[in-house]
Amino acid sequence: MKGRVSRLLCLLVAASALGASAATVKLRPQGDELTRAVQAALAAISTKELPVTLDASSGPVLALGGTGASAAPFNPDLSARTITLGGERRIEFNPAGPLPLAQAVQQELARELGFAEWTSAAARTRLSGADLNGDGQIDLTDLAILMSNYGKNTSVGDLNQDRKVDDADLRLFSTQYKPQPSRPEVTPSPATAPAAPTTPPEPTAPATPGAAPASPTPAPPVPTPPAPASPTQPAPPAEPAPPTEPTPAPPNQP
Repeated sequence: MKGRVSRLLCLLVAASALGASAATVKLRPQGDELTRAVQAALAAISTKELPVTLDASSGPVLALGGTGASAAPFNPDLSARTITLGGERRIEFNPAGPLPLAQAVQQELARELGFAEWTSAAARTRLSGADLNGDGQIDLTDLAILMSNYGKNTSVGDLNQDRKVDDADLRLFSTQYKPQPSRPEVTPSPATAPAAPTTPPEPTAPATPGAAPASPTPAPPVPTPPAPASPTQPAPPAEPAPPTEPTPAPPNQP
């Protein structure tokens, strides 16, 4: 196992010195104008590492306009339509569509081939065969799938289609694998309780220049409720005064 891993690392490091692979697209364009448009579209995504060529021996039929039973009028807002006629898939392009033919061909071929966009990078990922799990990326997950089938007679991981998974398939994988830069891990800081909001002080009126500082206004006195009156006993009646006896007048002197 260690020898296999070491051999794999050497293959990945030496990817730039390896030969280029190639991809073919099976399409059957009808007519010179449409054939030139398809060839130009494939040339736009071809690279030295992965040339993309046309194989017109099989695949869906590409036609400019409808013919025979499919000669129904086009929706004026559509550039192309896909139909099945007699068990044969046809991609028919609208001659009076909203897009130029070259742009319409790229758009429909991207949909047909499963490209996210019509670029050489998308073609390399989709057509190289190294995207073994079909997630649109060539990464260590695909490498793990290939290594799990290394030395077996199986189609999974057999990139050169020789019915076995060996060093030749590792070399093909190494030409397509592009390590992604690692991202630094961000350690989340512990959550802190939000601080209680503070009440802003009430604004004060600006002081008049030269004026004496205002003395603080005393607080009004708090009224004290009157104490409840205690019930009073009625005063006893006054005793009558004793009657006075009249004083006799002195006798007259002779």
